[in-house]
Amino acid sequence: MVFGALGGRGPAMSTTPLGFRLSSLTLVGPSVEAASVAFRRGLNVVTGPSDTGKTFIAQCINFLVGGDPPKAIPEAQGYELARLELETDEGESLTLERSLRGGAFRLFRGGETTALAPKHNARDEKNVSRLLLALSGLDGRMVRKNARGTKRSMSFRDLAHVILVGEEAIIAQRSPILTGQHTGKTAETAVFRLLLTGSDDSAIVEFDEPKVAKGKQAGKQEVLEALLEQITKDIDDLGLAEVTTDQAQAALEEANEALAAARSKLAAERASASEIEDMRRSAWRALWQTESRASALGELQVRFVLLQQQYESDLGRLVATGEAGVRLAQMTEERCPVCGAVAEHHDRQHQEAHAAPADVAAACVAEADKIQVLARDLEVTIAKNLSELEQLEAERVEHQAQLQAAQAQLREEMEPKLSALVAELQEAQGRHAEASHLAELYRRSDGLQELLEEARKPFGRSNDDLPSAAVGADEAERFSKAAEDVLRSWRFPGLARVTFSENDQDVVISGRRRASHGKGVRALTHAAFTLALLAYCRKECRPHPGWVVIDSPLVVYREPDATEAGEQFKVKDAFYRSVASTFAADQVIILENEAPPADLRGANIIYFTKSERGRYGFLPASRSREGEAQS
Repeated sequence: MVFGALGGRGPAMSTTPLGFRLSSLTLVGPSVEAASVAFRRGLNVVTGPSDTGKTFIAQCINFLVGGDPPKAIPEAQGYELARLELETDEGESLTLERSLRGGAFRLFRGGETTALAPKHNARDEKNVSRLLLALSGLDGRMVRKNARGTKRSMSFRDLAHVILVGEEAIIAQRSPILTGQHTGKTAETAVFRLLLTGSDDSAIVEFDEPKVAKGKQAGKQEVLEALLEQITKDIDDLGLAEVTTDQAQAALEEANEALAAARSKLAAERASASEIEDMRRSAWRALWQTESRASALGELQVRFVLLQQQYESDLGRLVATGEAGVRLAQMTEERCPVCGAVAEHHDRQHQEAHAAPADVAAACVAEADKIQVLARDLEVTIAKNLSELEQLEAERVEHQAQLQAAQAQLREEMEPKLSALVAELQEAQGRHAEASHLAELYRRSDGLQELLEEARKPFGRSNDDLPSAAVGADEAERFSKAAEDVLRSWRFPGLARVTFSENDQDVVISGRRRASHGKGVRALTHAAFTLALLAYCRKECRPHPGWVVIDSPLVVYREPDATEAGEQFKVKDAFYRSVASTFAADQVIILENEAPPADLRGANIIYFTKSERGRYGFLPASRSREGEAQS
């Protein structure tokens, strides 16, 4: 996941304000000293003479949130990469890196590097717009883009002009929510409405152009008439043109009842057959077990007979051997049949260890006794085995008879009944299919008739039926109060009441349109509009990135003269002090030529001097001087 815990938020509003802050902006190159500026939460003021890189900073920030590359300046030669470090409300740090020539982004987050496309894509989260929208709590929102209600996915670039106010846009006579592009006005007002109300345009239903809608209506009538004609022909082909819709429905209900009855009969008969089938299965299982046992015992019986025969053979040999031993023991001692010597003179080479004939006879008798015991046991076993075989044969005959009886009952009684009921069910299904088809044809015919009558009605829809994309005065009432509070805290001269103009989509200050003021007041009130929107979103728990960058809000503003009572307004001083205290929890970056009050507290002030004293500018002094020389 690219977005992690912050990604993929749907249209539902969060009860906790979301957003992120800019921690630092850095430019790097292979053979140049890095240029960097650090920001923090609250008010940040970058101040100094002209041509020290203040506007270039705003352009780089815009570039790193998906905008166009910054303008080429001589001082920036040799720099290849721009990095913007961000910090979320949850304290997570992430860095966006992009070549100054444009192209894709690299996102460094949680030890991982991810490539992000520069263009918004609602179907793929791996783009910088989806990332920044997710961090702002606005991912997945839809905005309308024209008067017909055509919708598209919201992009972070839809927000850029209300949080990144350039030096040219700040003095423009148009509303701060507009960019001046006519084709984008509807979407721009829709985004402003989303920020104020928390509701996007997901529920808007798109309308066609009147000519297109009428053409579609005529085409719809033609298609419906063709479909209705085909259905009428199908009914005629069935020979049921005289049947009414009610009659077709009644026939369908009758067919349903007949089908249900046939299914019920078949189910009952199958239940009876299942009982007999259970008996047949039980008899077959018992028969199989009996035959298996009998087969095993038969094999054992054959082996027992062979063993009995072996015992008899062994006993015969032992008896013969024993009798020979007895006869040999009774014989007198004779001379050696080899050398002819008597025993006491016998050659030792002829002497061998032989058992005495009497011992052999005794051993044969003992072995014969053991075999006789085994043989008697074997006879008992053979008799028991034979008895069990006879019993198993009787059981086999009984189980065979039970199996044949169950099979005969199934074949002779149940199969004919089931066959007849299946045939009855098939016939009922056929009648039901015909009735269903006819009822469906009449149902479709009636439905097409209703649609055709609706399509033949005069076309009466128009884009006027859509809710307006512009924000109404009622919806902007609380926002107007926020703008009034901001201007009052700045000690804006002659301030009475701030309202909202639906026509201009802009604030009206003390009864006067904002655009009718001079460019100095327009710049100041544009800044008030932008900051009031941030304050309003935070107070109302509406999604907002949580930071704004404003370039040159005060440079063309001239303080009014003191009143006859000697009162001095000091709007510029009040501007800085109010922003520093009001937006301490958010982030406001002001780029301005004149320095803020020296005693300003709670602000991060970055001074550019364009001299050897202090910091020369955004880019290192050596690079800036080279740029001046090249100029």
